[in-house]
Amino acid sequence: MQLSGLEVQSLQRTFDILEVVGNSVTPVSLKYITDETGLPKSTVYRLLSNLEKRDYVRCDSNGTYRLGIQLLMMSQRAEQNFDIKNLARKYLLQLNAFTKETVHLGILATNRVLYVDTVESPHALRLVAKLGTTNSVHCTALGKALLVKHDEAQIREILTSDGMERRTEHTLCTANDYLGEMAKVRRLGYALDNCESELDGRCIGAPIYDNSGQVVAAISISGLASRFSKEHIEKEVAGELLKSTKEISKSLGYSS
Repeated sequence: MQLSGLEVQSLQRTFDILEVVGNSVTPVSLKYITDETGLPKSTVYRLLSNLEKRDYVRCDSNGTYRLGIQLLMMSQRAEQNFDIKNLARKYLLQLNAFTKETVHLGILATNRVLYVDTVESPHALRLVAKLGTTNSVHCTALGKALLVKHDEAQIREILTSDGMERRTEHTLCTANDYLGEMAKVRRLGYALDNCESELDGRCIGAPIYDNSGQVVAAISISGLASRFSKEHIEKEVAGELLKSTKEISKSLGYSS
């Protein structure tokens, strides 16, 4: 979708207003925002009204404006993700050294897995996902781990919205099959991608919890199926992964 010139101008003006409100240590008046942005008062008032409706700004009883709950929540989530990335980094390195396979840190973003950090395998042939890219939840260990606290209705909605593309002959392509797999994930504490995304790729993932018991991220270890066997994963790798995610969760205030 391409924005028109007027839409781009309106967007830029909205950002100008948000920056004025956000950069002030105290609530600001309509006149102050108008003076700082150089925009017509009617334009500022219209854009502020739209922002207020969506909780991006809040108008106090005296008519002054401050940032609304939406931006505050977004900033808290961004800060939390940054903290998780810093906390998890040393564990990603340890797991990479232990397995010699690629280790990813991912979060759930718009019903998809978003890769936020990675440590690549030293092997010439390896599985890698670029930072900032997304992947489906239905065929990845990260996706299953990130959805472990979602209920059946939420999972069905996500699978419907993003689809269940068949990547390989092993891909789970129905919601019922996926929900059956999720029961195993909850029982074991970790998820497997058994050649479901890549025919020669196998992966294990486990969730990271915050102090409220919600899943905020997950770590996965991915390798070529020809050398990263299911038996090796279950007997040797799973315990190390769960130990790492438990320590990170504990650092975030989680108590199992």
